[in-house]
Amino acid sequence: MVTQVTGRGPAHILQSPSERTLTLLSAGGRYIAHVRRSPNPLSRIHGCLVGGAAAEGVALAEASGAPGPDDGAIRLGAAGQLSLYTADALVEVLEWANAGVYADQAACVWLAFLRWAGGQGIPLPSSAPPAQQRWIDSRPAARRALPARPVWASSLAGGEMGTSARPLGAAFDDGAAAARSAPFGLIVGTPAEAVAAMAADGASLTHGHASAVQAAVAVALAVSELARGSRLRDAVAAAGEGLAGRRGAAPDVAAAVDAALNGRPIEQGSAAAFALHGALAAALEAENATESHAGAADAFSAAVASAGSAGPDAAAIAGALLGTRWGADAVPAPWAARLEGADIAVELSAELAAASGAG
Repeated sequence: MVTQVTGRGPAHILQSPSERTLTLLSAGGRYIAHVRRSPNPLSRIHGCLVGGAAAEGVALAEASGAPGPDDGAIRLGAAGQLSLYTADALVEVLEWANAGVYADQAACVWLAFLRWAGGQGIPLPSSAPPAQQRWIDSRPAARRALPARPVWASSLAGGEMGTSARPLGAAFDDGAAAARSAPFGLIVGTPAEAVAAMAADGASLTHGHASAVQAAVAVALAVSELARGSRLRDAVAAAGEGLAGRRGAAPDVAAAVDAALNGRPIEQGSAAAFALHGALAAALEAENATESHAGAADAFSAAVASAGSAGPDAAAIAGALLGTRWGADAVPAPWAARLEGADIAVELSAELAAASGAG
């Protein structure tokens, strides 16, 4: 879609490396045409992983107010690390499936989370199953000990696997589960019901509060629509419709989705609902801005700043949504260059695209 053209007369087209700007040259002058091209599946997957991780890292740095690392890196937060581990678990499931072997998706994600917990120094009981190491475990950035251990990480310390039927962490109603759930929507062709089930299972490993689980489902459903090429507004609307038919509904999460779609604030609800609303409102505003000729990278960074006012979880959700919507090129280049673990996101994106048949 051409959003802006300047100049006149016959023209020849030169395409930029980013595939977002075309320069049209003619004898009568120079034209600039800003074109929004649909990113390919690999770029959407990469954009989701690096966008969410970078957005969270930037928001965490802003919230701390402390000087950043001496090397200038953007450190991964819990959502960034566990999004990568979630993507790796999905790759493992798909690789087994492609070999004709069934692997329990929820169990693979749990084992991945246990490996992450080990890297955080969380003592695991002898009853916890041994998890076979994968290449991601050799990358320090993926499970570098966080400055402060999240309280919900205690759900992983008991050696018991939370499920949708018997979730762990009933008191945890924050947005952390939603902030790491975007990868569940990245396998194009997966029915919405299956996406929702995967997200609910993944959230239930650490969060048992209905609002936390339903917010995670909303994020995964929206990403699933974006991965198919939907506009963000349509994807969010579809996620809201998907929530309406689920058991264990959380009215505050449904209200947050509706309020974001209609440009309204919310005045009450769980921490997960506020994080989701902040992310959706900021991302929708960014989509509107780009339709008025704003650059995607500028709109992306503005959305992260806006969502970050609702916390790092909201920033991570907004970054993952917009990264899926616009592809990896939309993530501000300085952020992507400084993101610790960016190489992990590149490798996992290629593996997930290949294993799912998207690459």
